[in-house]
Amino acid sequence: MRRITLGIVAGMSIASIASAADLPRKAPVAAPIAPPVYSWTGFYVGGHVGALQTRSSGLWEPQPNIPFFGSLAIAGDLKDTGFVGGLHAGYNWQFAPSWVAGIEGDWSWTNADGSFTQSWTRLVGSVTSPRPNALTSMSVGPNWLATIRGRIGYLVVPNALLYFTGGAAWADVDRTASANNEPPSTYVTSASLSKTLSGYVVGGGLEWAFLNHWSVRAEYMYYHLNTSAVAEATDSTGNFPPILRSRFSWGNTDLQTVRVGGSYKF
Repeated sequence: MRRITLGIVAGMSIASIASAADLPRKAPVAAPIAPPVYSWTGFYVGGHVGALQTRSSGLWEPQPNIPFFGSLAIAGDLKDTGFVGGLHAGYNWQFAPSWVAGIEGDWSWTNADGSFTQSWTRLVGSVTSPRPNALTSMSVGPNWLATIRGRIGYLVVPNALLYFTGGAAWADVDRTASANNEPPSTYVTSASLSKTLSGYVVGGGLEWAFLNHWSVRAEYMYYHLNTSAVAEATDSTGNFPPILRSRFSWGNTDLQTVRVGGSYKF
């Protein structure tokens, strides 16, 4: 009897092992595939829009001297805020691996013309009085801006670049001025200068890359343009001798821009 019982147990064990061997096995679980890390290296092109503030200074000096001319000099700020928009292109190189260096060029159009208009002030002895029908106006404003800049930035996360930029700047700048005294003693002078001038630009911003080829940015730029100039003009009506002339002076121009943009990387 004992032998029969042992045989039955042994047979059941063998059958269990054979049955387990016939069961299907689970396939090994594949490790999750990590998303590809964005690469900043490559050429890119894009556009930008924003606001630009122009700030300079102007000075009108009546010649040959204040007592002879009969009016005091006038000085004022030439400032305005307007639209700015344009295109940019450049190349980035990612290294180290959280640093990005590159070079960028851009061209922008703007309508921010700084100006002032003030009444003349008569000086009689030690007493001054306004001359409301006599006005001096001056203005300065860039028509377009262009820069070539280096860029250096740090990746705060793989697809967000915090960067500094700086380089050379150029601008086509108009400078105008006029000094007019209405009838009965009409005096009219005017001067205008238009020239492409140079300077420098510095700034910084944050750029965020998304999808495979696109990025958006927000940045601040400060420009300093060498716009200082002097022009002299005589009365154009013939009512006053050439000795009574107007001397107009413009200072250097500072520009500040805040702009947003988008780029496509090839």
